[in-house]
Amino acid sequence: MSEPQAMRNQPRWQLAALIPLAVGLFWLASGWSHAWGVAIPAALAGVPILGCGTAILLWPGDRQITQYLALSALVSLPVALVLAPWVSWAALLLLVGALACFLVAGWVATLESVRPSAVPQPPLSLGVCRKVATDEALLGLFVAGARIPRGAVVKRDYNELLALQSAAENGYWADGAKAWHRTPSAPADFRLLPTKSRGCEFEWLHFDSEFEADPALPGAARWESHRPNQHMAARIFRHEGAPRPWLICIHGYRMGIDGLDLSLFRAKRLHLKFGMNVAMPILPLHGSRSIARVTGGEFLDGPMADLIHAQAQGLWDLRRLKAWIEADQPDQPIGALGYSLGGYHAALLAAFEADLACVIAGIPLTDIPAALWAHMPTLHLRFLEAQGLSQRALSELMAPVSPLHLTPAVPHERRYIFAATADQLVEPDQPLRLWRHWDEPAMHWYHGSHLSVRREAELLPFVENALARHGLITPGNRPAE
Repeated sequence: MSEPQAMRNQPRWQLAALIPLAVGLFWLASGWSHAWGVAIPAALAGVPILGCGTAILLWPGDRQITQYLALSALVSLPVALVLAPWVSWAALLLLVGALACFLVAGWVATLESVRPSAVPQPPLSLGVCRKVATDEALLGLFVAGARIPRGAVVKRDYNELLALQSAAENGYWADGAKAWHRTPSAPADFRLLPTKSRGCEFEWLHFDSEFEADPALPGAARWESHRPNQHMAARIFRHEGAPRPWLICIHGYRMGIDGLDLSLFRAKRLHLKFGMNVAMPILPLHGSRSIARVTGGEFLDGPMADLIHAQAQGLWDLRRLKAWIEADQPDQPIGALGYSLGGYHAALLAAFEADLACVIAGIPLTDIPAALWAHMPTLHLRFLEAQGLSQRALSELMAPVSPLHLTPAVPHERRYIFAATADQLVEPDQPLRLWRHWDEPAMHWYHGSHLSVRREAELLPFVENALARHGLITPGNRPAE
């Protein structure tokens, strides 16, 4: 039987929809009482808000409604400021209305969320709704800008997944998924370049990845053609003098750039306050390894067969980085901390590197097909499934690179998970499944969203005590228990 689900009682009519309805109409009234130069931008700001309010009232339940309402509310803020000289006092009401619509998006999304009964129910408070709305706005941006497969692309994906399925059925992974992954050696040829960024001093470590996509699998030649991706990069924070413990910090999707990574991991705090060395690798197709206009482009929204190559190379590069650390400073404890997509790869690493001091999977993505199907527009989803592409089939084919299918090698007492009860990007079901697959290790739930993770003060003791417990924080710098 499936996991029981918990959901708040739903009213027949969502009265919160009256707020975006009123705000959208007010936008139109304020703009169309002026010349075209004011009326058109006012309509562009007001119509999406009005449409989302109508949809919440009449057609509740579609996840994209609240995503676009949150995004539209944020976009309308600068529009109201720009139009202020023309609309006068109405600009203040438009600003207040935008903030109200933003909170409504978070309120409705929280109210409509379905989560396993084992996950704590987040309070329906303004603080939680604000956090949820932030997730919703980012999802709206991601979905609006994502490459949605269609036409010939869908046919290619179907044919490549059919080839993968045929390989699996013919015993391609008969020796087991772990046997398919090769063990990398430490890079002999590498470069370290001193750098300063965002108030931090560190070194950029560069070496050739040397990952080779399995030529027996579809899409291998395409993956190998991504030239920037063939070069591995990692930020290295090292103390002078005696060797120190190491922490590998693995970033999330659409990250891999200084402005996001350094603040998320509080790199200076880990390095200077707690006295450890820190390595911050760049995942494939992210940061300096990007092949698209934005970091992470085509990692999750590229050809579906490439999902296997992407996760396999991510694991390979992390293990190769760990080998470099071990060659540079032997016998030092090494831990891994990952957020979101980084949590996925930290969990993969835990299946292969048994000697890791600890592994902390934060707000971890654990089932990529489930996440893609959860956020894909409904019509495109129906089209994909009509063409023979299903979430279940893709999940089964990704088993060799799935943390939910690989047995963890790191001992139980060294595994840690934290997750958000109101996460909209990675549904709480995903970290819960990893927790169960890992035999229920130490886990912490916080009442927040995916993006609020960097501001959740209660997470610091959980993470830092785990690091201290396994020897990564020097004794004189241990946090209070």
